[in-house]
Amino acid sequence: MKRVYKILPIFSLLLLTSCQPTVSSKVTLGSTKVLKEPAGVYFSGYWPDGKLNLVKKGDIWQLFWGEAVDILTENKSVWPEDHYSSVKESNAVFGKGKSFIENFNENGSWFIGVFPLDENGNYVGFFHGESHWDNDGTAHKSIGVTYSSDYGKTWKDTAPIILAPEPKGEKGWTGLGDACVIWDHFNERWLCYYQAKTGLFGINRLCLAASYDSQGKPGTWKKWDGNSFSGYGCDSSLKGSKDYALANLKSVPGCNPSVMWNDYLNKWVMVYGSWGKEIYISFSDDGINWSSPEKILGSSSNPVWYPNLISEEGDKTGGKTVRMYYSYQQSPETGRRKMAYNEITFEE
Repeated sequence: MKRVYKILPIFSLLLLTSCQPTVSSKVTLGSTKVLKEPAGVYFSGYWPDGKLNLVKKGDIWQLFWGEAVDILTENKSVWPEDHYSSVKESNAVFGKGKSFIENFNENGSWFIGVFPLDENGNYVGFFHGESHWDNDGTAHKSIGVTYSSDYGKTWKDTAPIILAPEPKGEKGWTGLGDACVIWDHFNERWLCYYQAKTGLFGINRLCLAASYDSQGKPGTWKKWDGNSFSGYGCDSSLKGSKDYALANLKSVPGCNPSVMWNDYLNKWVMVYGSWGKEIYISFSDDGINWSSPEKILGSSSNPVWYPNLISEEGDKTGGKTVRMYYSYQQSPETGRRKMAYNEITFEE
């Protein structure tokens, strides 16, 4: 890797002294580093709350922080801690109160993937949307797309692309989402990994949908049915087809994946959070067939969630060493958390 970034001293790190052991034949974790949150951060104590999305703009890194209201920060450094002090309400560009659809995302839109479509400032943004019941803490979830023509400063043409088979109905956590989107450059397609109710008992597991449209437009998304992309993501009645879990990831139900291509391993790498607040890792040659997930971090006394893979090349590709940012010591009562990271070293 060519770039080296200096961590600004104002965002000091608390280093835990012990190193994590090798957790598989491919992965070694470095020591845990906990970020010190600067004063005045918007949604203080709730980062990360899903995907951290990076786009290179000239010699500047843009970082889209996914929350109910999404924040855009810019810095010459790729690392989130160097952007942290700019996470201000004044830098909000999308989400709650901006470009919403009733019963779809009026209670928030969390970016799950932001990509440049050309060199002229045209971006596509994929997002997790929520529609709540009287702000009682539960939501119906869906996945949408939106577009920008000014380098992500404003967004338009917001629309649903992947929906659950059932529309918003009874109270409770329903729908699908908690996702990430990647561009599969080998097959020229978008892949969206999301959690949804699957199987006889409706267990929330990781599922997959794809679009071969270069802009991921509404109506072009097909759900994976276990053999092919045959199901529909969203029809005219605003519902999607049945959801099927990815076979080799069934053993550990979970959500909020982060997926990147690894040039060192020549494989896709996924990390995601289990419902037990632990982080698992898996590998794939084609983005569809994944290795059995292996736990790399977390326990009942150390809940961790919302993992994000980031390298000096951003969140789309990485090499022998990358960083995994995640929520640390999340309170089960309040949901408040710290942000931490570990370096991951891969071996072939």
